[in-house]
Amino acid sequence: MSEQYLTAKIHEALKATSGDKKDAQKLLITWAVRDQALLLGLAKPHLKELAAVHIDQVSRETKKGKAAPMLSKEDVETLLHSHTKGEKRSAVKVPPPKTSLRQASVMHQIVAAFKGKK
Repeated sequence: MSEQYLTAKIHEALKATSGDKKDAQKLLITWAVRDQALLLGLAKPHLKELAAVHIDQVSRETKKGKAAPMLSKEDVETLLHSHTKGEKRSAVKVPPPKTSLRQASVMHQIVAAFKGKK
């Protein structure tokens, strides 16, 4: 993942939100969910810490007797292959950005549908 790509997407999010950091953060997260390269660029510097935190958490739960049932090697492989196979996500009904051509098209279709019902 290119550092320049990550920086460009951050600048794009800030520009799209008129410099509002909280909205830019939400927008960047939304983009990262759909863009694996962006998600990896955001998460990669923190993976070691994330893994350590989760390992500590599971270790504490195991000591307290709250451990989740263990998965077999076959179960883990099935989960990994089913998740990464093709990496095609189902379509999510997310409204388009307010300033997009798609938004305008959707609004025109809605207006036309209501005009046709009269």
